[in-house]
Amino acid sequence: MTKPQSRDHEFGNPVCYEKQRLQEAFIDACHELNSLQSDQISAVITGDSDFMRFDDLLHLAREKKEQAKYVLLSHIEEHRC
Repeated sequence: MTKPQSRDHEFGNPVCYEKQRLQEAFIDACHELNSLQSDQISAVITGDSDFMRFDDLLHLAREKKEQAKYVLLSHIEEHRC
């Protein structure tokens, strides 16, 4: 169960904890994808002939990022937060 919305006391803005959680999940997925891309680039730079081993991991990470993005966007659209 998620926490209900509350007011940010400093600014009087409602805080949606579910939106924050979904944003963090999206950011984490982006970081994971970027890390894998960096690892693959490093492998190419160092002459690792097996740099394609990252392709499946990159595919899965892209799917995870896209899913997290659309869940976040859906939440924002549905709840107007």
